[in-house]
Amino acid sequence: MNKLYTYCIAFNLIIFSNLAFAENYKIGFGSCLDQDLPQPIWKTVLQDNVDSFIFLGDNVYGDSKDGLLNKMKGAYEAQKEMLPNWLKDTQLFYIWDDHDFGVNDGGQEYPLKRKAQSLYLNFWETPENDDRHKRDGVYFSSIIDSDNIKIKIIGLDTRFFRSTTLDRANNYEVVDQNISPTMLGQEQWSWFETEIKDDVDLLIILSSVQVLPRSHQFEKWNLFPEERSKLLSLLSNIKTQKIILSGDRHRAGIYKGNGLIEITSSSLNKPIADKWYEKAFLNIMPKSIRKKLIDPKERDEFQIDELISEVNYGLMTIDSKNRTVHIEIKDISGKPIQSYLEEI
Repeated sequence: MNKLYTYCIAFNLIIFSNLAFAENYKIGFGSCLDQDLPQPIWKTVLQDNVDSFIFLGDNVYGDSKDGLLNKMKGAYEAQKEMLPNWLKDTQLFYIWDDHDFGVNDGGQEYPLKRKAQSLYLNFWETPENDDRHKRDGVYFSSIIDSDNIKIKIIGLDTRFFRSTTLDRANNYEVVDQNISPTMLGQEQWSWFETEIKDDVDLLIILSSVQVLPRSHQFEKWNLFPEERSKLLSLLSNIKTQKIILSGDRHRAGIYKGNGLIEITSSSLNKPIADKWYEKAFLNIMPKSIRKKLIDPKERDEFQIDELISEVNYGLMTIDSKNRTVHIEIKDISGKPIQSYLEEI
């Protein structure tokens, strides 16, 4: 009798444990992953038992100007050896940024973009029947059903169609002002406007470059203010809870405004301070001084905390029981640096 009772308790605990796990869906995310640098971050991400992982661009550094894209091919070959095996059993979502697109700060003018797209899709083993094999650009959408929460992920391509920009001493500007500048291009915009109309509980928008921030001088949606306004207007007109994930910056932070929350996670292994003496200097520097010296032009109106300059990744935990999304930016040890809680 006692043995049977023990077995029943054990069985109930297993069932309860599985149900509790099912109530939480975990999504890891990050960007800027250099294939030529160590990647200890994966041991930490593994401990979070993520159900999915989102790569937010610069997933390799393979800028290539030669017609054969030899550097890009080599970068992908090296990255295959670096990524952990457990990722193969994890649902992956991915967009690109300039360094896996093929040229630093590049856009529609890059002549090898279709060849780069083919290499990119082959590296990620994108199924042959996927629309990304049949059209220009790597934008996509996907649905996740987690318990009683329906999640839609929309990945944007902010490179293939983007109007040409010019970097003038880290102050970017659109080259041809006589043509209506675009971030997404007409076809992708039409697709996006349709995709956001689906009846879902949570909409996650992936953008390689930042959407909300306007103050810094680097690449961002605000280089195309009309395009940015259009995006924010479209999103404000839907009632679905919305979260934007972005990368690119080799820094991380949380931004809030226009009824949106944006989480930037960068970099997985290539932080803004990537030399040991730079890291040591950052670690001993008082926070007040660090803000002034490291981020003198980045006190953005939408920024809710200081920027993170160390290696980091993001973790989004979707709790279907309490209908909340808990978002964390974590350091290489798995310690949360910043977090945000949003109701669904």
